[in-house]
Amino acid sequence: MNSFGWLKTFILFVIVFALQMTVADWLSFFDVAPDFVMIFIVAVAIRRGPAAGCFWGFVAGFTQDVYAPIEWLGANTISMTVVGYAVGQLEERFLSLNLPAKVGVLGLGFFVCDMIYYGITGLSKDVVTNLFLTKSLPECIYTMLIGGIFFYLDLGSKKKKHA
Repeated sequence: MNSFGWLKTFILFVIVFALQMTVADWLSFFDVAPDFVMIFIVAVAIRRGPAAGCFWGFVAGFTQDVYAPIEWLGANTISMTVVGYAVGQLEERFLSLNLPAKVGVLGLGFFVCDMIYYGITGLSKDVVTNLFLTKSLPECIYTMLIGGIFFYLDLGSKKKKHA
């Protein structure tokens, strides 16, 4: 990726992070909000491969760890880095993803990220089960809906460029 591509991705990351910290609260219902940062990581990993997915997963996770008022510094960094790398490997090595598959990978990446995060923080099985049912599952569905819209619009722009 050239330096202009990195600059565009960085600017997009700043916009996505700002959306996550502001607009996501407005879009939340019943304390469930979409995860724009996870959509960004999956989109970058699908488009740019495992190295870029790993890098931007690290940057996004570290930024969230520093910004969030929690004591588990590094938990988001590790989980988002793993997801960025894994999604990039999936797209690069195994198959070319269409829209439903991209949304499915986004959902799977969301769950993997949450499970790694819960494992690192050392939560008990009962707490993880409760968080999974009350927080992770609804947020995953909401994020998949928003991500599906983003991927649809992104695929539309690709088709226009090739035509």
